[in-house]
Amino acid sequence: MPLRCLDPAGKSVYSLDFSHDEWQALVLENRKARHLRTPCCNSPLILKRSRRGTPFFAHMKRGTCATAPETEEHLVLKRIVVEAARRRGWTADTEVTGITPAGEQWRADVLAQDDLRKVAVEIQWSGQTNDETWRRQERYKRCGIRGLWLFRRAGFPVTHSLPAVCVGGNVDDGFTALIADHSQISQWRQGMPLGAFIEAVFDGRFRFGLPPPNIEATVTILAAETTCWHCRTKARILTGIKLACGPEDCRFTVRELGEHPELLRTVLSQIPRNLNIGEIKPRFSRTLGSAYVSNGCVSCDKLYGDHFEIHSWYDEQPLCHFAITLSEQWRQAVVSRDGFDEWVKEWRVYPQTNFSSD
Repeated sequence: MPLRCLDPAGKSVYSLDFSHDEWQALVLENRKARHLRTPCCNSPLILKRSRRGTPFFAHMKRGTCATAPETEEHLVLKRIVVEAARRRGWTADTEVTGITPAGEQWRADVLAQDDLRKVAVEIQWSGQTNDETWRRQERYKRCGIRGLWLFRRAGFPVTHSLPAVCVGGNVDDGFTALIADHSQISQWRQGMPLGAFIEAVFDGRFRFGLPPPNIEATVTILAAETTCWHCRTKARILTGIKLACGPEDCRFTVRELGEHPELLRTVLSQIPRNLNIGEIKPRFSRTLGSAYVSNGCVSCDKLYGDHFEIHSWYDEQPLCHFAITLSEQWRQAVVSRDGFDEWVKEWRVYPQTNFSSD
């Protein structure tokens, strides 16, 4: 079910570019003139609609043409990709062919372009080995084209060099993009309507690793009720913060925040007054033989150590939330945390913002 054909001058004609009335007029014109041809074998064609109403071109007689017929799913998915890419300001065409510098031919389900970039979107509904996926991806790379893969089946590679998602759903109920967790390929880190995902791709919001700068994020300040080990005063202490950015969140202890003084000041400025919380400042720990930023008793100012703070996590509650723009300082704070190497081995869709993709 191709969405593209050729006119008598050899120019591509796309079924998605026609309104309902324009399509009906083209149907009548082609019945009379038989002027449209298939791009695969230059044969006469007829104009049809799928059971879902999508217009497409079909061989009048297949004859010896070796091009495999497409399923309804493939047709609908190509349409979703093209329309979403165009909504984000890219040009997008289907069944585009090309050749590598070494003479290898390729054919993209959808090829999208802007002023600087080209992206081939491949809809892989049947099984394909990882070796074949890599071979085809490298073929695009040699042509200066990025490849994005929409797989029906799980088990595909998850790396920086191969952006890919699994497609769930069906023609009747709609399709969903499922973004894999690299450590458990059968588990999904994110899921969203496929059209929304494709828009995110062409907005530059589908990214690997570290979150981009200047996107919106939310900080949640956490606190717990406790009793001072020294003077037995009942009060609150901060148990840390959570930084939520798109599908991810990461935790910072008070001590970790103390390694980023400006971020700590931002957090402390958001705490409501009169909450019976001691001062957050550097204190000397005889256990560690050094000073670090810590909670202190609101009454006697004695240090609450890491062990005390971690033990209070079981009773913590959100104290307040506030929005931030993810500055470079916040990004570097995320990088400095233990376990960051694991956290970045993922593709994610991040919130909308004004930044350029790399």
